[in-house]
Amino acid sequence: MVGRQHSRILWPHCWALLVGWMCVAGPITSTAQVRPRNPEALRLLQSNYTDVHAAYFEKLRRLRGDSLDAGLTDLAESITPLMQPPDNTRIFVGSLPRQMQPDIPFDMPDAERNLRVELRRQRETYARELYALSRRALHNGYPGYAYDLVRELSIHDPDHELARGLLGYVKYRGEWVTPFAKSMLVKGLEWHDDFGWLPKNHVDRYVAGERYLDGKWISAEKEAVIRQDFDHAWVIQTDHYLIRTNYSLERGVELGRALEDFYVFFHQTFAGFFNDPEQLQQIFNGNARMNNRNAKQYLVHYYRTKDEYISRLEPLFPAIRQTNGIYLTGDRTIHFYFDPQGAPEDTLFHEATHQLFYESHVQNRPIADKANFWLIEGIACYMESFRRYDGEFSVGDPRHIRFAGARMNYLDKMYYVPMDELTALGSQEFQRAPHLVQNYTQAAGMAHFFMQYDNGRYRDALVTHLTELYSANARKREFPQSLEVLTDTPFLDLDQQYGEWMKLTRAEEQAAAATEAAAPRQ
Repeated sequence: MVGRQHSRILWPHCWALLVGWMCVAGPITSTAQVRPRNPEALRLLQSNYTDVHAAYFEKLRRLRGDSLDAGLTDLAESITPLMQPPDNTRIFVGSLPRQMQPDIPFDMPDAERNLRVELRRQRETYARELYALSRRALHNGYPGYAYDLVRELSIHDPDHELARGLLGYVKYRGEWVTPFAKSMLVKGLEWHDDFGWLPKNHVDRYVAGERYLDGKWISAEKEAVIRQDFDHAWVIQTDHYLIRTNYSLERGVELGRALEDFYVFFHQTFAGFFNDPEQLQQIFNGNARMNNRNAKQYLVHYYRTKDEYISRLEPLFPAIRQTNGIYLTGDRTIHFYFDPQGAPEDTLFHEATHQLFYESHVQNRPIADKANFWLIEGIACYMESFRRYDGEFSVGDPRHIRFAGARMNYLDKMYYVPMDELTALGSQEFQRAPHLVQNYTQAAGMAHFFMQYDNGRYRDALVTHLTELYSANARKREFPQSLEVLTDTPFLDLDQQYGEWMKLTRAEEQAAAATEAAAPRQ
């Protein structure tokens, strides 16, 4: 019997079209502990960061000018991306090189070598300063902000060993790879972006259109016919996921890459959920790795058609026709299907959020059945905004359809449920409320607010709240500290700040639209 489901349901009258939903059943454990936070400490850290950042940028500006004066245009252009101002509208992660940096050659002209040596020295110094700030942030109970700093410093010093370890990498033959990738490379396998992990001597034949099945080589077309039966589907293994699909091998690998990007970003952003303060301290000391309490890989099933999705899942979940994706806790699997009209990655990231939080422990359990249900779906809707582009990742773009809907409800339609009322609703009350669609939209907007307002002032408080909602201790789970307590801010003040956030993000949305409209067309 399926005890609980998480799904995205299609609501015909919802302007955003996609809304999350969840049913319940029952206990969990979470060892994360609450470390008292001092908002003044966070403000001081952010002020220190501003000073360090400004001083570093001034040094980069001078180095760039000196490079141009010396006629070293390429070097000057390499400095420009490092001078991009922080984007406070999103939680952002820049791309990191896989190859370790080579030593600066001794046989180049002295002027150029001196500038390159000075640039690397400044980048490494800035990274050390940010790492020190990250340790202070962690000590003061702000692991989310600590990881923001680590992610930034790794852009400026991509070979900072402790930072790379915190971000999930190890050294292997002059490259930074994940531990799983290292284990596969040691076995003689090779990663191909279309076909996944393959023996090296299989790669050329796969590229040529052959496939290895049941000990013999056949054509890709013949394999595709066999794999249409989901019982004989392709199985794609990545660091943390096991994906079964009868759509295509290439699509399964593509989903695997998306999920791995999401997983890494997710575990860093919610580090305080998956690791208690003592574990985090060990991780930042370089003595431990990020905790993954799920002993096995996460399961994902991706079907060729909606009809097949319905026929296989309707016995488990009678309302499956209303969904375009679902996470079933009975089999602990995400199920969804190829939809040429849909936004598959939004669905995937929504359900993956439920899966990662729920499977932080092995027990089935009721979550937010008495109160605070808004956050269970609100945070999944927030994570739908996760975006991947050219090796860079972000979440929380204010232009995302979920957040635009929250602004429209609040600013244009004057619809808003005060936080003390919305947080009082458990799962059944929330889902039976007369304005369910509007409440889901507000939940997404509130998650956006708590994650990003005032440079993430409340983010770690929200993560602590999530930790308690998923706690092993039944009393803590049923009577978690309220967001009033965790943020040290009355709900009335939070309501007011939410309104300010709606206006601010509306202005940011309009400014971005104006900039795009003014940009020359390619």
